[in-house]
Amino acid sequence: MSVAGVSTSGINAIKGTEFEGMSIQMMAAMVMLEVGATKKKEAEMKISDMKGQNDKAKQLNNLLDRMNSELGAITKDEDSDKASRGAILVKYMNEAKGLGVDISNWGGSKSSEQVRAITSGIQHMAENCNSDNQTQMVKLQDFMGQYNSFVSGASDQIKNANQILQGLAKN
Repeated sequence: MSVAGVSTSGINAIKGTEFEGMSIQMMAAMVMLEVGATKKKEAEMKISDMKGQNDKAKQLNNLLDRMNSELGAITKDEDSDKASRGAILVKYMNEAKGLGVDISNWGGSKSSEQVRAITSGIQHMAENCNSDNQTQMVKLQDFMGQYNSFVSGASDQIKNANQILQGLAKN
């Protein structure tokens, strides 16, 4: 049994589509450019997400700095000092809640140990934002690599199509 060779020179598009009249190489280039554009948009979304995470980490650190500035003046663990710590926490409660901090244990008088646990939790949240950004950076680099690959592939397809046309023009 033999298989006859099939010529693809007569295939030049999918009728009734935007590809009609295009060579296979140009169709491939168009598809690659479209996929590349999608990867670029995904990378831009990652950048936006990373900016949001970075902003949240800054806000958490700023909140923590202001709280620690006031809390640092209270050095004893007497009842009046515990009440003062509680008042400072109440002052920052709404801001902390807006940043996603669990404030369920912020009410009432607080020992220095309880306050350290609260501020440590805020610090941990800020560190998680920064850690998440590092993970997002890896994903961003992947999207950019894919984008570059698709754009390079499209360029190669266009170059191949031009070489074919030049070869046909010479004959």
